[in-house]
Amino acid sequence: MNIISSDHDSKLHAQIGNPLIAVLFSFFHAIRLMYLAKYTQWKSTVAAYHGATVNFEQLIAQLSSTMIEDFDIRIQVLFKRGTAQYAALLPNFRIPFQSGEYDERITALGTLSESLTGIVVLAAVKTDVDAFLLQLTTARDQQQGLEGLKQTLSEEVELARVTIAQAMYYTLGGLMQIFSANSIQIANFYDLETLRGSISDTADLIFDGFIGSGQIVNVLNPTVTQYVAGVTLRIKNTTTGPAIGGLYFYTAMSPTDGWSGIGQNLNPGQEATIILTAAEFRAYFNVQNQGPNQQSYEVEIM
Repeated sequence: MNIISSDHDSKLHAQIGNPLIAVLFSFFHAIRLMYLAKYTQWKSTVAAYHGATVNFEQLIAQLSSTMIEDFDIRIQVLFKRGTAQYAALLPNFRIPFQSGEYDERITALGTLSESLTGIVVLAAVKTDVDAFLLQLTTARDQQQGLEGLKQTLSEEVELARVTIAQAMYYTLGGLMQIFSANSIQIANFYDLETLRGSISDTADLIFDGFIGSGQIVNVLNPTVTQYVAGVTLRIKNTTTGPAIGGLYFYTAMSPTDGWSGIGQNLNPGQEATIILTAAEFRAYFNVQNQGPNQQSYEVEIM
């Protein structure tokens, strides 16, 4: 829509010497500017969210490796493993910092900070724990905030897309009146190649989103022209952090059909490439989340 509406806006502007077309341009251009502002905001937020996610995951990786190793070794210098003092600080050793949900790992670090309170000989360790905890919680807050904003803007840009599509239909009506005696000229105001869905054989189509616990999402269906028997798909569970149950990717007879046991189950971070043979092909390609937490997916038509 960004490509189509930009093209239409420019082509109307090129002929504003015609007062009738100038009226259409004035109407459409205002809506185009509103759409572009919302679209640009959404695109920048998606990029910011991606960057915030990478930053947070890098910090989590640090916590699971170098940071907890450093804290543990420095504690053991004074309190050996097996002592009551060590058990009071790290009762489950490094495990809570290296596995489980991301927020549980942050909680484990916060618990360690509280446990270190008042232990003078480990004051320097507590200072470093607190500093890294602040880094981690700040990064998590930023990432989750952007995730929520991205979802909100996704919904808003979709409404803006519908509005500008309706505006293009409105200007089409005006152009039909202006060029009623020579309708072929109307084609000069639209990017017909993109409108007709002319996509090169090498173009990739990516479909992604979030899916709540127990939900089924229909990702591909007959309206997607590249989704045909023999298609190659790249599927991925893009969830950050562990999730019980993973996501099920499968072909189905209807957009609401649940997982039947045929297809693939991917855990967070896992991806696979599949070719849907004629025998495997069904009219719908669904994703189901049978886990207790929200997850995210990505399906790409290669």
